[in-house]
Amino acid sequence: MSRGLYEVTRRAAGSMDRWLRRVSADASAPADQAPPPEEPPISADLLDLLRHMGVALIRSGETTTMVQDILDDLAHRYDATEVHFFVLPTGVFVRVQDSRGSAVDLLEADSGTLRLDQIAELYRLIDRIKREVPPPAEATADLAEILTSPQPTPVWRLLLGNVVLTVGLGLMLNPTSTALLGYVVLGLMVQLLIMGADRFRLVSTGLPVLAGAVVTLLSFGFPNALGGGNPSQLLVPAVSSLLPGAMLTTGSIELATGSMIAGASRTIYSFNKLILLAFGVLVGLQLLGDRATTVAPQPGHGLGWWTPALGVLLIGLGHSWRASAPPKSLPWLLIVLYAAFAGQQVGTHLGGGLLGSFLGGMIAVPVAYLVQRYRNAPPTQAVFLPAFWMLVPGGMSLSGVSDLITRNDPNSLHILVTAVLTVLAIALGVLVGSGLVASTRQPRLEGMVDQWLGPGENQRTTGSSEPGSASQSSQ
Repeated sequence: MSRGLYEVTRRAAGSMDRWLRRVSADASAPADQAPPPEEPPISADLLDLLRHMGVALIRSGETTTMVQDILDDLAHRYDATEVHFFVLPTGVFVRVQDSRGSAVDLLEADSGTLRLDQIAELYRLIDRIKREVPPPAEATADLAEILTSPQPTPVWRLLLGNVVLTVGLGLMLNPTSTALLGYVVLGLMVQLLIMGADRFRLVSTGLPVLAGAVVTLLSFGFPNALGGGNPSQLLVPAVSSLLPGAMLTTGSIELATGSMIAGASRTIYSFNKLILLAFGVLVGLQLLGDRATTVAPQPGHGLGWWTPALGVLLIGLGHSWRASAPPKSLPWLLIVLYAAFAGQQVGTHLGGGLLGSFLGGMIAVPVAYLVQRYRNAPPTQAVFLPAFWMLVPGGMSLSGVSDLITRNDPNSLHILVTAVLTVLAIALGVLVGSGLVASTRQPRLEGMVDQWLGPGENQRTTGSSEPGSASQSSQ
């Protein structure tokens, strides 16, 4: 079936080339024999802009449905009504149709994720296109400049960012003083592996396995020095930057909204990455042999009730540094982080972890929309992604897979079930929050906020994206 779909897609994609060759051949004929030149349904510059914009939106973390909606809107801004899109996590298909027939073109998507500063500039460009409708070639050049912009964060800050991020997540999950040194050492080591993967393809391919093995070797090889006698507590915070929690939740959202191909592919990719991380943990344990099994858990020394709140602050700092957040965006990022954290804590206190995950995902969306209203605030995508990641559905999943492999305990299967339910709870919360902000039915939170507070400063001064960008960012 997949080969048949590939053949159909290949033949459809080739129709654009055949059409272009036919037009070129007609143009090269003698003037007295050449038929009137055929104009393409849309300009080649606009087609190029739409394809590259779709790929950039995929790399920014959007759901395929939202990418299609944004591309439809942009096409209508240029009065191109006979353009249709089919968006996958790995590419964008553009179908152009007029009275002479139809043609299909495509562009593959890179698997890399854009930095936060690139995401912010991307959405500002989309807002400018909606407001000014510049020539497509000019907009494409601006987009290329955004995508090829150099890394603005120096190497030392990237290293420090991942260390701070690891410590922050550790304070949320395991706030003990004896584990702080382990978080620092392992966070630094994992970031060095990530930077090595950016330079060497072989390291990039095996990064989850390599990181899982190295973290395990260090944690269980020096259990008292790094973990205070609890090396297993170091695993999840150490590999937190490699966990596919956001992609797992995005895949669940796509499955819930009917994007079956995109949702299934994202979900399978995420679980495969978790399995590779767990396999790396198993490799490290086997290399250690008896040294890993003889470690007896030791009681930890808690730092106090305030440590999770401090952890959220460190997560914001670390993520903004290692993901190159836009300048002056940290206060807005922290507002969304603490809102999601507060919702998660309240829900957990009232009804358990699943309700906490639901409320955390639901509250983050409208708060991200409200942040966008103010002058100099970054687009919602740039402030929402760190909060989306902080809910850490992937962390619970890795714990469950590791327990099943290392302990061989059938009862630990409930951890995997809980992890899946947590992902679904976050996805449902995001969907509900998006519906409050961007639903086409009245009343809408966005409409009520504008009625009570007036248009936001970004909307008054820059023509910021239409309400629904919070929905875009969440997905």
